[in-house]
Amino acid sequence: MTPTTIAGGRRERSKADKRARILAAASAGLERDGYDKMTMASVAHAADVAAGTVFQYAASKPELLMMVVADRWRRDFPHVLEQADGHDDPVEAILALLEPFVTASAHDPANTMAVARELLFGQDGVHRDAVLAEVDQLERRITDIIGADAPPEAARAAARMVISAGLVELNRARQGMDSWRPLPERLATLVSLALNGARASR
Repeated sequence: MTPTTIAGGRRERSKADKRARILAAASAGLERDGYDKMTMASVAHAADVAAGTVFQYAASKPELLMMVVADRWRRDFPHVLEQADGHDDPVEAILALLEPFVTASAHDPANTMAVARELLFGQDGVHRDAVLAEVDQLERRITDIIGADAPPEAARAAARMVISAGLVELNRARQGMDSWRPLPERLATLVSLALNGARASR
């Protein structure tokens, strides 16, 4: 092994170590302080890196949030995508896919809404793109479920509606709107409407 290879290996290990420390610090900061109170400086301090180093891995605070979410969803999404398999009813199958987001909204509403806001209105970024890729997987799975009873194009449109409207419902829940109806009930109505609309286009 040449000195150049050794140095390159050490650099890569150093970068991976810094990234892991920043990721862990940001995740802990979100859980402890919430997105609104977490700062890039506090994450740098907890990760024991220079403030500028954090920006090398996440160009902004929203991208740091997306970095944490992308890491979590990469680990959790395979399990989430399996949740529909045990349901014959398409509405129940789709709601099973959405259930982790409902749970997150109930247990961690502020951070969940920050994620929804960034997905809906955030600026492009490498970590946001990674999260959107996971959302695209979810959309394709919903499309497959709806597609059993509807034309392909209608199934794709209905799946997009479920994802987009679902994010909006999460945001409405955070704002206290429609509080008289539980979020799972509102999502069930939304999914039923999307499915029935797709079926009607046959």
